Amino acid sequence: MSEITKVLIRILPFLVILIVLNIRIKQKKISTSELAIQKPDSKKKYFIWCISFLLFCLITEYLLYRNGILEIKKQSFNLVPSIIRIIGMVIIAPIAEELIYRGLFLSKLISLKISKHIAIFILALIFVGSHSFAFENTLSSKIGIAQTFIDASLFSYARFSTKSIYTPITMHMTGNLIATLEIFLL
Repeated sequence: MSEITKVLIRILPFLVILIVLNIRIKQKKISTSELAIQKPDSKKKYFIWCISFLLFCLITEYLLYRNGILEIKKQSFNLVPSIIRIIGMVIIAPIAEELIYRGLFLSKLISLKISKHIAIFILALIFVGSHSFAFENTLSSKIGIAQTFIDASLFSYARFSTKSIYTPITMHMTGNLIATLEIFLL
């Protein structure tokens, strides 16, 4: 199987999610308000969340690197698969995951009259479980589990704070961009 095929297969589920959500919205089976597809209620809050998350990621990664804990599996890829992989990791996956987790799932949990904090906790656990590194038994994996749980919680609180899915999408893209740069540059 070619490298491009492997990359496209990894991105395909995210594209399917985006297509299905788009169809369901057009069919009026899912509302844009249910997914929180709206401008943030405050640009100031949006920028505070996004800049704070960027700083959090940079400081965390720096401290892990400085203490010799950050394990980066440097990878070498051909140009076209690398471009597709970067687009998938930095743009497509964060949009699809945020629409599903902080959009649809979070709205469903809240509609069940579950407290906001419990809903965020449940969603963060599910989000961690959906990421494959959670099943490895390494220090790096354990740190990744904690980071992903914290990130998922922050994404949910940002969505509530700004009343918009665009805030966690931007934050998620930021985190994935940093991880992608580490893979390709370090």
